[in-house]
Amino acid sequence: MERRERGFFGRLAVFLLTLLAFVGLLAMALSILSPYIPPKRFVWAAYFGLAFWEIFAFNVVVFVLLLLMWSRKVWIAVLALAFSVPGVYKSYAFGSKTEASDSIKVMSYNVHMFDHVNKDLGVEEFYNQLVNMVREQSPDILCCQEFRVKWLGLRHPQVIKKLSESLDMPYVYYNRNTNYEGNVIFSKFPIAKVSEDSGFGRESTYGVMVSVDAGERGKFHLASVHLASYKITDSEIDMLVNTSELRNNLDTIGHSVVRKMNYAYQYRSVQIDTMLQGMPPVEGPVIVCGDFNDTPVSFVCHKMRKAGFSDTFVKAGRGIKPTYAGKLPLLRIDYIWANDQVTPCHFKRIRQKISDHYPVMLEFTLDKSVSQPAQRPVGNTIISNENQSNNLEVI
Repeated sequence: MERRERGFFGRLAVFLLTLLAFVGLLAMALSILSPYIPPKRFVWAAYFGLAFWEIFAFNVVVFVLLLLMWSRKVWIAVLALAFSVPGVYKSYAFGSKTEASDSIKVMSYNVHMFDHVNKDLGVEEFYNQLVNMVREQSPDILCCQEFRVKWLGLRHPQVIKKLSESLDMPYVYYNRNTNYEGNVIFSKFPIAKVSEDSGFGRESTYGVMVSVDAGERGKFHLASVHLASYKITDSEIDMLVNTSELRNNLDTIGHSVVRKMNYAYQYRSVQIDTMLQGMPPVEGPVIVCGDFNDTPVSFVCHKMRKAGFSDTFVKAGRGIKPTYAGKLPLLRIDYIWANDQVTPCHFKRIRQKISDHYPVMLEFTLDKSVSQPAQRPVGNTIISNENQSNNLEVI
């Protein structure tokens, strides 16, 4: 079939689509390159990584329109989509579930200071829904971030004790001096703090790490991490998603949000370097989970991969599965990373809105041939049913 000669408006449409195709190609190239560009050097590249899926969708639309116009310029959109392949493999999971009788389950959850995503519900309802959800999913270990709350006249350590008893997870660890970013680890297995010689032993910049003794199932190290957030308020998010509000307040809201995001990108790039340099010199299985506040196409995630950790969602999950439960779409910012001594069996995102994050859970097995024994407890770092009350009271 011969192509008909285009009229003026047809030629104009192809010209405009060609311009959009070049824009999409450039944006996709910057998105794919952004993980390799330190935000300290060029922070604006990080925004393209953040918008990977939006840029991908834009290029798909341009590709379809150029195809419908029978334009030879479609090759530009095809090239942009070809460039997107590495980002798709980092962001979209093609994994499948495998069964293992000796598997272990770890759940990571940013509980957002027990502030329910439904503002009509208070701390008590948050607590009850949290307990019911964890019991239903039945993880062996629960890693919480932003666990900071006072409730029913109870001090923070007493709330931790109450949740430990409710979940039947007698072993608990967190930083008693600073409770940095509310990182608390609850476990059914004995746990012990790592050596003070490591950065995680000092626990002053990113999170906590423990060694876990799961008996016949193996031994491993586990970290709960919370990297710097954008600190964008709910009112700012409301304005960002409301076109008229954004237009009317662009000068003030735009500058405020950009300033916060620029700072967060640069600070997280420092945090991730400090965290990886401060990892204890251990051999064997290591898992690092938590709220990294960055998407898969980011400098932070690139650093984790470069350090030898795999994004277990990509290996054992399926789909895109955003973990941010707020109003901003397609944001997967909560991760469970593992080294190659950990075999992911199944990754699950629990779609239950309690916090402004969704819980994520990994079921995995360990390579016991390289599994190391748990370190000896340092001080009173293991809190069991027998000594829980006394230890928590002195924090």
